[in-house]
Amino acid sequence: MDASDRARRLVSLSGVVQNALPEMRAAIAKTAVLRVAIDALAPLVHVNPTAIQRALLKLVLNASQAIRQPHGVIEIGVAGVIGTDGKSRPFVRLTVADNGIGMDIATVDDLKQSFIEPPSLSDGTGLGLHTVHQTVYAHGGRLQLDSEPAGGTTVRIDLPAASQTPAVLE
Repeated sequence: MDASDRARRLVSLSGVVQNALPEMRAAIAKTAVLRVAIDALAPLVHVNPTAIQRALLKLVLNASQAIRQPHGVIEIGVAGVIGTDGKSRPFVRLTVADNGIGMDIATVDDLKQSFIEPPSLSDGTGLGLHTVHQTVYAHGGRLQLDSEPAGGTTVRIDLPAASQTPAVLE
């Protein structure tokens, strides 16, 4: 058991997002709009909230860098979902979407490959998606990336819902 495992606790992913909002707002371009849609009744998750918050910040920074137009939009969402893994297990989905420049299929495929193999130190992409994927995977979740040129990018993170209901939100 490493330090990340010991730091896990039962939390509301909505609370993790709300706690990160000031840092996210400070980190994005001043012309970008940050929209947040949170389902406060989404199930709890058993995670290291600091690790998830760092992954979220990396995704928001990527989205901010992809927005090259004035008044770009970054949308963050949290919602409970069922059966995203081909089973009927409940998950909590964290979504980060932007209306930035997007990526072509070859670039998306290269990024998905970086989920498996860490980029070399000289690669210099700086997207941090390998780290985000490793964090999600370590928490029993999955990451999905969709993008198209000039159509923005959407990243979905599905984390297994804890078996308890959100009686007390952190």
